[in-house]
Amino acid sequence: MASGIDPSGLSRSLEEAMRLLSQAGAATSAQPVADDDTTVPTAEQMVGRGVGGGGLVEAEVGAYGGLQSLVIDPSLSRAGTTAIAEYVLEAVQAAQADERARRAELTAAAGVDSAALTEQLGRVSEDAFRGFQRMIGDLDAATRRMDRR
Repeated sequence: MASGIDPSGLSRSLEEAMRLLSQAGAATSAQPVADDDTTVPTAEQMVGRGVGGGGLVEAEVGAYGGLQSLVIDPSLSRAGTTAIAEYVLEAVQAAQADERARRAELTAAAGVDSAALTEQLGRVSEDAFRGFQRMIGDLDAATRRMDRR
């Protein structure tokens, strides 16, 4: 039975996405050398740090903003949950902003055009989504044909 499903287009889109992600990962994990011969940190070394509540809360995030550590000064326990939550949020957001700035610096030093990469990945994602939609439509039609038998 021919259902009209052609996974080759979807497969090509997914392969392209994997190739682009691999290139980006290789570029950010390399240790490029800056103009002054200093080594630019690797992606693993890209830890963003931030503080909140005037230093009463400290946060560290890893690559792409994943929270790695959170330190809350014990004296803050008397401040109440609303203040603690506000300071934690402030510290985490500052750490994430720091990580984004460090990552942007790293990708620029490695010669990665992040805007072009994002655009390419968006196109690949759209192609893959359309492929999945076609595949689901074809599977639905095949199921209806089988139900009629």
